[in-house]
Amino acid sequence: MDTAKLVQYLEFAKAAAYEAGEIMRKYYRADQQVEIKADQSPVTVADKAVNSMFIEKVKSAFLEHGVLGEEESWQSEKEMLWVCDPIDGTKAFILQIPVSMFSLALVRGGEPLVAVAFNPFTNELFSAIKGAGSFLNEKAIRVSSRKWGEGTKLFKSDSERAPGHLLGDLTIIDLLRTENVNTNSCPGAVFRGCNVATGSFDGGIFYGDTAHDIAAVKLIVEEAGGKVTGMNGEVQPYNTAINGAVITNGIIHEELVKRLQDYLS
Repeated sequence: MDTAKLVQYLEFAKAAAYEAGEIMRKYYRADQQVEIKADQSPVTVADKAVNSMFIEKVKSAFLEHGVLGEEESWQSEKEMLWVCDPIDGTKAFILQIPVSMFSLALVRGGEPLVAVAFNPFTNELFSAIKGAGSFLNEKAIRVSSRKWGEGTKLFKSDSERAPGHLLGDLTIIDLLRTENVNTNSCPGAVFRGCNVATGSFDGGIFYGDTAHDIAAVKLIVEEAGGKVTGMNGEVQPYNTAINGAVITNGIIHEELVKRLQDYLS
């Protein structure tokens, strides 16, 4: 696909991100009308409004495309598919912790080509086009150069608990400290991923199977020089369920995958 077309898609995605941000700010300290979904995760009126808004924008601009959204999808069987997480970090949004982000990737046959992630509370817009680098508010970003054991900074979510979660196991955390590898708890899968792209974190693990959480992160991190794979280190598509994700600066990727697989076995 030619660069001009990808730039057009990116500008469309950025406009959608800013519109999503307006909705998120509107409900941030208002009545969020929280409901609990079948999977026991929360959803707010803002999640639904952003998801619906984006589908309508795609219908108006690209009838040949589809949308795979967390709350609502449209023509999700299409090869050209917008993978949308209307509010990643809904729990943080409900608690008014300003790390929730709008996340969006255009994938073709499962491969991310264009991505944006927007934090409306800090006004930070992350963006990437395949082969053209990653940017934060139009300034190029790069992953860290830290190796394993050089004060490595790993992330985990508060929901990670042993057994089954490498970085949620206190014994493992203590062992890693002796190797000069530190584990930090932080909400928001997209927020954490974007902070790998900027070099604030060196890596971490996502245990879910939802493509909308990782599709944009995949491109933003890799265009910043990092690496994102499934939990076995495999390449995977982002138009269907995924096998979690290992997200790193690339330098520590093999080591983190190995530690994870040894732990799970």
